[in-house]
Amino acid sequence: MMQINYATLLSGLLLVTSSFASAADVLPLGHHLKEAFYSEVSTQTTKPQFPALYIYDVKAEQFLSKQDAETYLSQLSEQPLWAEVMQQWVKDSSHFSATNTSLKQAVPTLDFTQPYIIFFDNLPEPMLAQFAAMDPNLVARDSLVKSILAQLDDANSYTTY
Repeated sequence: MMQINYATLLSGLLLVTSSFASAADVLPLGHHLKEAFYSEVSTQTTKPQFPALYIYDVKAEQFLSKQDAETYLSQLSEQPLWAEVMQQWVKDSSHFSATNTSLKQAVPTLDFTQPYIIFFDNLPEPMLAQFAAMDPNLVARDSLVKSILAQLDDANSYTTY
């Protein structure tokens, strides 16, 4: 009787799925790959704040500064909620360092075929609902980010949840 290694099967399915993804998709990474991402790009021991948006330049093999990320993202929408996202969710990545090779090893599902990789560290749906009472625009901003990132032709976008 043949035995199936489900972990190997699952990782293979994730790689196949990511290879069919277009730049217009926003792919969820999940907690394990989120942790692998942060472990690779930062030596800081403090937990990163979230929600957070980071942009990685594939050609330069470096993260955009907070200001450059805001400039790039600000061109994508003129909605007032988008301005809130820029101000509150684009985080400083000056302490991040990685190469395409190191990122690909840490998070094999990342696709380097577009000029940018956008990493949206967001909250799971149940947590969004819990925080909605404290921040009534939280769910709307989360949806707006996913909607705008899904429309980009020059970036492969990933969410954590």
